[in-house]
Amino acid sequence: MSMYSELLSELCADMDPLRLPTSRDELVVILLQCRRRLHGQGAERGHDLVEDLALELDHDRMLFRLCSAMGIRSDATRFVNPLPERARLEELLRQRGVDFHTLDDNRRVSVG
Repeated sequence: MSMYSELLSELCADMDPLRLPTSRDELVVILLQCRRRLHGQGAERGHDLVEDLALELDHDRMLFRLCSAMGIRSDATRFVNPLPERARLEELLRQRGVDFHTLDDNRRVSVG
């Protein structure tokens, strides 16, 4: 297991340190906010590796949460290579009706 997948496993072991919504729509909104922060990292400031790592972990934790709410099994140990695992989970979400491109364009669509 990689250090990243170990950190993510630990973070997800206690999935609810804060009260998070259980509705799929609200989880999609939170995941999109995490994605925007993740993709916007470094744009307005210098790169801070610790903050970048925290943003990635936060994004993947919310990705897990949304997958769980939609009945998609996920496992932090598969995040040894995070990019392909994120893509796999996002494709499974797309198959269930979550269109990230449309949502990123601020258009309203049903989540399922």
